[in-house]
Amino acid sequence: MLAIEKVRQVLGQVREMPTLTRGGLLLMLAAGAGDVLVHLTAGEHAGHHGFGPEPLAHLLGVVGMVLVLAGVVVHGARRQLRRAAAKSGGLNRNAHR
Repeated sequence: MLAIEKVRQVLGQVREMPTLTRGGLLLMLAAGAGDVLVHLTAGEHAGHHGFGPEPLAHLLGVVGMVLVLAGVVVHGARRQLRRAAAKSGGLNRNAHR
């Protein structure tokens, strides 16, 4: 498979994802890029203390993961509700009483 076709396939799958999940993925991508940038520009003995750019990048990554998970859970819950509502016939008339 050509790389262009694979990229189109992946983009098609991303378009099908819930909006919350896509936002979380975008946030994780930005946090990862920011973390790499911080590590590349930091001095040799840069400390990990306080609330600087590195812990902020890690925090954004965790928030992105939570958004991805929340998007998947919300999408699954909505799908279950749609499936239950789509059942035809309503109540089962042959149910045991």
